[in-house]
Amino acid sequence: MNTLDTLKWFGLGLAATLLLFFAGLRVPVAGLVVLPLVIFPALYVGVRVGKQVGLLLPAAAVVFVFAMAGLEAAAAYLVFALVTFLLFFSFGRGWSIATMVSGNAICTVAVMLVTATAFAGSLSTLWTTLKAGAHAQILATLEVYQRMGLSGETIEFLREQAEQMAALFVQMLPAMIFFAIGVAVLVNLGLLSWQFPQYRSFFFEAGDLKEWKSPDHMVWLLLVPSLALFLPLGEVLRALAVNVVFVCTVFYFFHGLAIVAYYFHHKKVPMFFRVLGYLLIVFEQVLTVLVIGLGFFDLWGDFRRLKRRTAALT
Repeated sequence: MNTLDTLKWFGLGLAATLLLFFAGLRVPVAGLVVLPLVIFPALYVGVRVGKQVGLLLPAAAVVFVFAMAGLEAAAAYLVFALVTFLLFFSFGRGWSIATMVSGNAICTVAVMLVTATAFAGSLSTLWTTLKAGAHAQILATLEVYQRMGLSGETIEFLREQAEQMAALFVQMLPAMIFFAIGVAVLVNLGLLSWQFPQYRSFFFEAGDLKEWKSPDHMVWLLLVPSLALFLPLGEVLRALAVNVVFVCTVFYFFHGLAIVAYYFHHKKVPMFFRVLGYLLIVFEQVLTVLVIGLGFFDLWGDFRRLKRRTAALT
């Protein structure tokens, strides 16, 4: 590919990632859909034109974001740049999709935590600052609900619980970031596999995702911290336990989702009803919990008969 084509794709990718980033920040409702796609232009350009160009694109985007919106926005975009770099590093290593997602998310959360702690001066200062910010945001939200007509008793009860709610939110923040990064990685790997099906095995180990299952030993990573939450733990240990439980729950959710996809495929469910089913699972809490339970109990239930099939082959 000649220099002119390379510059064309670089310019298009830069414009696309900046547009997606600022749209995600400026349009709150669309942010959940748009922000995971911010890293896709760099990945697409990197696969199409070359890895070096794909790595240069988010670096250039950080400079543009800083010039257009300041330091805070540039710091936010650095998270997307880090995820992009980690994905390029992961390609071609034969890693499973679970390793790709968890490794990328863990590294990103760790870098964010270390960087934020360094800027705050200490972990306790970071905790206090985040908790105060979350508490103020909760109180501001309650003021909005009060103006919307929510009963005074409910508002007063929630205001009394605001400090505990803020503490729980900050405790769960690393796991929530882990979940958000994991979803973004999954979405972008799916889009890359769709755009470049010939490179799917290069992006990650190309197995049947409908037969994916979480590691068997993860059941202990869920049960032990869950039981530990009933003990008088310190703030650090409690936060660690809460995050481990949340992350394990995410894995079991996708495990259960793979089971649902397996039966959708084998029962030849029409695409309309598949999409409807997935939307209900995501937005209906009861179904979400059922899917998590499906993934958890698959260790004993073997709902797709994978263990029996493996035993028959051996």
